[in-house]
Amino acid sequence: MKFIAMLRVKDGALFVEEWLSCFEKLVDEIVVLDNGSTDGTYEKLSAHPKVVEIIKTEGYNEGRDKNLLYERLRLRKPDWCIWVDVDEIFEPQLTRAHFDKLMSSKTITKYAFRRFHFIDREHFAGSWFRLNYSAGHDRIMWRESPTGYFENRVLDSPNVKGIKGIKYNTNFRLKHLGYISKELVDKKAAIYRAITTDIEPTLQEMYMKNERKIKWIDERDSLKVILLNYLLSCIRLASIPTRAIRKIKKVISNNKESSSKHQTAGVA
Repeated sequence: MKFIAMLRVKDGALFVEEWLSCFEKLVDEIVVLDNGSTDGTYEKLSAHPKVVEIIKTEGYNEGRDKNLLYERLRLRKPDWCIWVDVDEIFEPQLTRAHFDKLMSSKTITKYAFRRFHFIDREHFAGSWFRLNYSAGHDRIMWRESPTGYFENRVLDSPNVKGIKGIKYNTNFRLKHLGYISKELVDKKAAIYRAITTDIEPTLQEMYMKNERKIKWIDERDSLKVILLNYLLSCIRLASIPTRAIRKIKKVISNNKESSSKHQTAGVA
């Protein structure tokens, strides 16, 4: 199985060596889109033997960049793909053998992973809000399909869309290190503020104020990690009714909006 990682990055020098050290052991190739790095990130990536292509863009446009990157990745004929950011790395005990086992499935087309938001190098955020977020498995790898695409949104174009089939939520853990540096959070917030003014409450959440610190444990088979995974699974199950109600409300709202547009068009 050919497994390729896609990486969209700008000025990731704080994490890029650690990221490469992680993913060079897991994937066959890496395809990169650099959105204007000036801190040596581009040079470090281009020197790595598993980075088979780097394309460049200018101006922040997440949806444009991800779809462009996905087009170039497809030229490499992958069987499976994964997209993660440069500040996200898998727990160290995971090996290529773990991913080979996932990819050998004949029925699963998507595997999802949990992200833990780190406050510093040794602790992740442990408030109820953050644990609920980690319970949600918000990063995926997918079996390549011509139906796949990314939403064409300048800001917050999320995981790949259009991959049909069964998704399986794993207990593989991603360490999200992007919040450990206030300077980097400030830079990201400035970019987002330049795009939209209706995002300030979300930006303030990025600063991890008054968070409970939980010590990270690398040993996947330790009792504490097993219990943590169980707790997160329970949190996820408990949130099903709330998420279902939210989806129903969204459908109703979209239907009302669509009906209103049709009525307006009819009057015109």
